[in-house]
Amino acid sequence: MRPATSPPRTAMRPDGSRLIKFYFGEELPFVSHGRGVFVYDTDGRRYLDGCSGAVTANLGHADPQILRTMSEQAERITFAHRGSFHSEQSERLADRLGGMTGYPYVFLCNSGSEAVETALRLTLQYWRERGEPERSRFVSHAVSYHGATLGGLSLSGHPQRRWVAEALLHGFNELTPPYAYRFAEGRDDDEFTAFLIERAARVLDAHGPTLAGVVVEPVGGAAGGAITPPDGYLPALAALCRERGVPLIADEIMTGMGRTGTMLAAQHWDVHPDMVVLGKGMGAGYAPVSAVLVGEHFVDTIAAGTAAVTNGHTYGGNPLGSAVALAVLEAVESRDLVTNAAARGKQLRAGLEELAERQEVIGEVRGLGLLQGLELVADRATRSPGDPVGSLTRAVVLAARDQGLLVYPATGGINDAVLIAPPLTTTPEEIDLLLELLDAALTALDRNAGSAA
Repeated sequence: MRPATSPPRTAMRPDGSRLIKFYFGEELPFVSHGRGVFVYDTDGRRYLDGCSGAVTANLGHADPQILRTMSEQAERITFAHRGSFHSEQSERLADRLGGMTGYPYVFLCNSGSEAVETALRLTLQYWRERGEPERSRFVSHAVSYHGATLGGLSLSGHPQRRWVAEALLHGFNELTPPYAYRFAEGRDDDEFTAFLIERAARVLDAHGPTLAGVVVEPVGGAAGGAITPPDGYLPALAALCRERGVPLIADEIMTGMGRTGTMLAAQHWDVHPDMVVLGKGMGAGYAPVSAVLVGEHFVDTIAAGTAAVTNGHTYGGNPLGSAVALAVLEAVESRDLVTNAAARGKQLRAGLEELAERQEVIGEVRGLGLLQGLELVADRATRSPGDPVGSLTRAVVLAARDQGLLVYPATGGINDAVLIAPPLTTTPEEIDLLLELLDAALTALDRNAGSAA
């Protein structure tokens, strides 16, 4: 018997590390530092961050203005629990967010997943305060991603991320996705929109008095890769929700904060959801911070009832995260980065479409602003993904990394896709370099595939 003081026997670690990683044994470079749109590893190699990390680093890396704000705030106070104190930083952030987006109320969280959970809980509390506790059912798209927590995963149509927790999840993802490449089946945009809305009406009506809300990504992100709906879809879905008296909740964790060339992606279609969930670009990678933008009727109902929100997170609304997010918003506005995202997005889109004419692995280019997606196919005629699904995505991510370019995998289990989403600060010359590196990566991939054959 081992003495009680002996350390427990350690399981074999394939890469010699105690840290649990996404893929056991995968060898990745160690990051050293970042400057602007570039990231450097400890061997001195440079990578163009063509996906803003995880579509997060909207201002690029080591932005001097944000670093000054972090330092100044850290010298004052980094944490104060909102059960004990209000903070000037969180008040100012809420005012700035509301003014930029047109929402009267803001609830601050730490991560996108937490913000999605908060939106669900605020909606459930709203119905209970109204005396309709039976309204507890949400619906979402069958191809979607809304976070790693159980509520977010219940909304997510993403088999690869759901499978471990499936026994604990609800089947909320019932809406046919507005994903023309795989679901339109020859219909034009108007016909496809009518088809989607007719199906959505049937789903909403089937749940009737138990329906609490509809949660959608205006532009799909991690599941599918910048799935962009036909122009009539989101307005028609919003009208459907109004007719049935249920809230429309927009998950703009990836698309918000100027990423698509408007402050919120829903603004492309003049849609004003009842709630909007923000994250990622709100802290731009400098601090974990997220938010829920909340319509007046939710707060008025709760204020007239219990007058208390039964939800919260330890770090939510902390002074450091709030100060950083406020500085990010100031940078977005003062540098006119929403306009830059729209302009650079057009340049990027044109370059990607030119690439698609030459690179057979690209089945479709789609997206808005600086959130562009490439559907990857083994065969254009049949639109077949890789075998197994996801293998093409991984091959492109690795080929791009070999060329010094970072792109984001976005396969939802039914397709292969990557996201191209550089920081909103990206210059025309950096877009040209991104396209050059991507072209080299796809050419090398094709050459290697030909050699293997």
